[in-house]
Amino acid sequence: MLLLPALARAEDAPGQLAVPAFLKEASETALASRVAALEATAGIVLRGDAARDAWLVTDVEAGLQALPPAMRRPPGGRLELVLHPEPAPLGLGDGTKARPDWSEQREQFHLYRYAPSEERRATLRLSRLNDTESEHLWRRRAVVHAVMQRWDDARGWSKRPQWRRLDGWLLPFERPLTWKESASITYAGAFSRARGQVSASLDFVTFAEELFVPVESLRPDALPVDDQVRCQEFSKARALSEFVTEARLGTLPAKGDCPAFDAWAEADALSHLEVLLVAASGRQPQSLFGHLLLRPVWREGATVQGPGFERVVQLVALTGMEEKGLGYLMKGMTGGYSTVFLTGTLGDITHESLELEQRTIRRFRLNLTPGESQRMLERIWELERRGYLGYYFFTDNCAAALLFLLNGSLENGRHVSAPGMLWVLPTATLDTLAKTNVVDAKGGTVPLLEHVPDAFESTGDRARRARVEQERLLTKLATLLPPNALEPLRHVHRQLQSPEPDVRRQAYARLPRAVTTALDARADTREALHAYVAHAVRVERAAVDQTEAEKLAIERERLVAVELKGAGGAAQGVKDRQLLFEREDAMQRKLAVLDRTALLQQALDTATKRLPTPDELKALVRAEHTEAAFAAATEAQGTLNDGPFADVDPRAFLAKDHEQKKEAETTWARGALRESGAARMVVSGGVDFPEVGAARPVVSLRTSAMNESLGDARLHGFQSSSELRVLDGELSVEPRRGAPRIIGSRLTLVGYRTLLPELPQQQRSVSDSLGWGAEARMSTDIDRPLPYRATVEAEALGVVAASERFDTFLAVGLGAQATMAWTRGETVPHVGPRLSLAHRTGLPGPGNSALRLEATYVPSWRMGITPGFTHEADATLQVEWYLGRVARWSVLLTPRAQVHWEGTLASWAGPGRSLASLPEGLARHRLALGVELR
Repeated sequence: MLLLPALARAEDAPGQLAVPAFLKEASETALASRVAALEATAGIVLRGDAARDAWLVTDVEAGLQALPPAMRRPPGGRLELVLHPEPAPLGLGDGTKARPDWSEQREQFHLYRYAPSEERRATLRLSRLNDTESEHLWRRRAVVHAVMQRWDDARGWSKRPQWRRLDGWLLPFERPLTWKESASITYAGAFSRARGQVSASLDFVTFAEELFVPVESLRPDALPVDDQVRCQEFSKARALSEFVTEARLGTLPAKGDCPAFDAWAEADALSHLEVLLVAASGRQPQSLFGHLLLRPVWREGATVQGPGFERVVQLVALTGMEEKGLGYLMKGMTGGYSTVFLTGTLGDITHESLELEQRTIRRFRLNLTPGESQRMLERIWELERRGYLGYYFFTDNCAAALLFLLNGSLENGRHVSAPGMLWVLPTATLDTLAKTNVVDAKGGTVPLLEHVPDAFESTGDRARRARVEQERLLTKLATLLPPNALEPLRHVHRQLQSPEPDVRRQAYARLPRAVTTALDARADTREALHAYVAHAVRVERAAVDQTEAEKLAIERERLVAVELKGAGGAAQGVKDRQLLFEREDAMQRKLAVLDRTALLQQALDTATKRLPTPDELKALVRAEHTEAAFAAATEAQGTLNDGPFADVDPRAFLAKDHEQKKEAETTWARGALRESGAARMVVSGGVDFPEVGAARPVVSLRTSAMNESLGDARLHGFQSSSELRVLDGELSVEPRRGAPRIIGSRLTLVGYRTLLPELPQQQRSVSDSLGWGAEARMSTDIDRPLPYRATVEAEALGVVAASERFDTFLAVGLGAQATMAWTRGETVPHVGPRLSLAHRTGLPGPGNSALRLEATYVPSWRMGITPGFTHEADATLQVEWYLGRVARWSVLLTPRAQVHWEGTLASWAGPGRSLASLPEGLARHRLALGVELR
């Protein structure tokens, strides 16, 4: 059969021997028979030039042979292949009027004279094919395209969720500002060719082209096995195979061995997958919303691997080394960056998050089936190479990327919806995953996400825990030792709390002698002193980690100012990374997983930098002294471990310390609320007691995009030492006949407070020993002469007393407040100091129940036509009582009493007369009972 096309081509080739008439006639007869057979068996019609092109007929036959037998006759009636003499890239149409791919309502599929294409993705894997082989490849793919398009039209495969979720296809208006069908993945390399980026259907059929007619079908050695489509596109190949099998149209071959992926995935040793929440530090508001990571966990095999080499999948915006500023922020909010899936190591994450940023990482286990776990590994592999998504801080962030990855892996049509349309919070995403129930291997119902009470502890949090342990150990030693034996150690301990690193360095030099003085023959004493020294080194480690982060920030600023203006941008970083993953090469994979801190440090080490400013130089010198203090601490510890503590088992200490940490986390988790503070709603009813008039009923509705108060313990929330309120509003109405009357409203645009001070060793100024808060809000009150207000306030917060996790605390605040009050025709600004008191007492029982008291006093100067001082005082006493869960809902009762007064103070009447400094103004009391269902 191959001889006939060759003879037919030789007839028209100049300089070739003439073909005998009988052979030409036999060839034409055989060709006509083959064309007729195509129409009879497959419904494929060839007319005119297409019917006379023997090579085209051969490629049509080969293209059909690539499909399962039951699929070789497409539905929808006859399918005519029309061949045009004009050239087109790849010999295919592009959907334009000049070069259509279809006509006559999909009855005619148009082919063109083959011409090479400049499209990178379409030709990337064809480098070993010559022009003739490439032409045959695309002719056969064209046949598959036409047939699969007909099958897709009839079966609607590309409309099914399991296909659309793989590239994130969205219909018009499925999301705000989505005007046409489009894919969430923006990278052209994620599609078999550019035509596939137009719609989910074209994505499907162009992928079918590549799957059924791979490059190696023309030449077996055209591609290394790891670069073949079967070892690159696991999810799409599985989806197409499942569609075909489900329709009983055949069975596609198994993917076979993929050495690079199989070695990376270690699927047989996979235990489970975890979602990691990089929690807020408590001091840095920019870290408040947290960050999500994914961690596959493998069972330990014959070769022991250190924990630092375990893999972690980062879901991050690729920002390059661009300067942090307004432009950086605007890009993050408007899609100027791309979200990427980056496989790094746990050691990289430990260095960046736990040490430099000092943010603890909470762990949550995903309860997936074995099949889903395998699919997750495949999706990670694919998305690391081709998964570039648009990054938008509020909606398309790490949380959205996690859901994108997960939804492409779930079986049996399961799907996890985003927790919001206008705002996708990491913590709210954890809420959604935890509320999704699945069936485990034993047939029981379990949540998709479960908390693992063994967080990766930041050096900062570990240091705070170590300080508590140091105090406990000193108290214990006081019961074991006489005062004179313990006094040298107490003296050293006081010096170790100094914010000056040189003072601490000198104290560490005296530490071995102080410990030796306190040492006696008892094992309890020796173990307590060993633990004290270990915890002291942990505190110093946090200090040196913080200074390392400060040094890195300073060096970056020096580098950016000189070397990176207009260079090292995010767009270039995306292009470079895409090139790295075009071929499966071991060195390229190694380069692609370098963590961002290492890349930055490499640039800093080789770049020319400007001279540091005086403040920067002071910080750098302090960092060197802190490093010297840490070196003295480890030297003292080594001296003691080699001497008096030689008989103490350090592994036993570490095991006991880890067990205590886990027990503390378990206890905390048992009493914490599972849900975060996202998307809260409270309905309350009560009574107002105004100064003038009778008591009146009040019904209030409070809604919050985010509301986590100081002391809240939430598994999916922030640090309990911090408070965040975003779009937190309350509307109060008086129910009556007819339409209810609006009494007032309040909307906090954003409010943040933190009580967590820096560790004593890390305090540089008075502000480091204090907490702080700021808030911007608007309010309406019909009882005020000027009912409308906009207020901005800021304050420093001093903690009078607090428990370790801040579930009980007493704090006072001093700050300033500026208010603009207005009504129609009059605007009056106010400015003045602000005094506040905040108290919370944790109540027994589950669910983080508490008694809370908040009070403020603001004497402010009123400007305008009648200037003078005005005073405002407010106090709220509230009980937050968690009743438990009813079905899938958590029930929280919040009875509260409020007292509010604002006005002026009358002047003193004079000597010998009664005091007349009585308040004049607006006073109101309110009792209310709120109910919240979560």
